[in-house]
Amino acid sequence: MRGVQIVETECRTILNRCTMGFAEYTLNAYQGCPFACSYCYVPVMRERRGQVDSLPWGQWVQVKTNAPDVLRRQMLNVPPEARIAIGTASDSWQPIEKRYRISRRILEELAYYPNPVQVVTRSPLLLRDLDVLRRIPKVWVGVSIPTFDDSARRAFEPHAPAIPGRVHLVRELVRAGISVRLFWCPILYGVADSAEAVRDYLATAASLGVKKVFCETLNYSERLFGPHLRLLRAYREQEGIRGHRSLSRSGLSAEIRHWSERLGVECRL
Repeated sequence: MRGVQIVETECRTILNRCTMGFAEYTLNAYQGCPFACSYCYVPVMRERRGQVDSLPWGQWVQVKTNAPDVLRRQMLNVPPEARIAIGTASDSWQPIEKRYRISRRILEELAYYPNPVQVVTRSPLLLRDLDVLRRIPKVWVGVSIPTFDDSARRAFEPHAPAIPGRVHLVRELVRAGISVRLFWCPILYGVADSAEAVRDYLATAASLGVKKVFCETLNYSERLFGPHLRLLRAYREQEGIRGHRSLSRSGLSAEIRHWSERLGVECRL
């Protein structure tokens, strides 16, 4: 792994109460994420909370070695209808999961309970655990794909898995009968926010058999927009892109709504 400091640690809790409305609990098998996407909100939130890291975000990962055991204990007090979201602050199927297999063991624990489980990842490594996903009574997987253009991926998230691998992940999950949702988050300003880009993205989603797409524009733009513009200029120069017409927020919403209805893909923006 490229220059990433790995630290093994033990956690007191692994389930954290969530007040965001999409789940009752969140769960992250690791702290830190080597994918270090340029638009990630997690390091911004850490700064706002006064959390000081010795290394830049993306260059360190803490492994919660006892997470499955802690989860087993905590689940005794979790209501059976409580939703559990995995991967809200770190990708639980990042490269070191091949070695530690903590996320797989977490899925194995959750398979004993009726709780609805949501998994969010951009890693094809999740296919390794397809057998366990099939054993979970209520589960859906959100695959993060901000763009289907791998050259754009290399510009804005160069350390994340390549787009063809993520597309393969989606296809295999759909084929296995697992409910799949795309996370078009963020809709990259200047890249994926034109009328043509909206049409192409949702048409690709429909062709993959995806029925639901979560859409969001760049979070914490006051902190992330400047760096994004610098990457955008470099990307356009490298690819020779001219004439991209970004839609306004209302125009983007209208275009997404139009193609959502036309293609039969439910979208939330």
